Amino acid sequence: MLNTRNAFHGVLAIVTIAAALPVLAANLDANALQKLTSGKTWSATKIGTSTQPASFEWKVDGTVCLRLGQSGGKCDDQGTWKIVGQGVCYQMTWWLKSYDLMSSCLAVEDLGKGDYEAKLPTGGPFFKFKIT
Repeated sequence: MLNTRNAFHGVLAIVTIAAALPVLAANLDANALQKLTSGKTWSATKIGTSTQPASFEWKVDGTVCLRLGQSGGKCDDQGTWKIVGQGVCYQMTWWLKSYDLMSSCLAVEDLGKGDYEAKLPTGGPFFKFKIT
């Protein structure tokens, strides 16, 4: 049974984080972000302070599969995603908890030549990636 209070707080947190995303000319707009995300896999050589490669598989059905240190196989964590404003907002089952978060939103900057940078809600860099 869905706990409506927790669901409300989750939605409120996503909206709050999305509102805090930096609005910079270089960040992709919602349409470009949807095209870059839906049905695509973002492959990063490292995320944050980790030295392991990782990938986010953003499925068309609104689910996301995170793989850490591997390019295929079983998901290390799973969750849901959606575009909110100029951000990809997502929730995972455990991985974000290691950052003391339940959900997060990422803005994306196109760096050119097929390179992109995912940015934290504070505007700081989180990881660079390519579409694979």
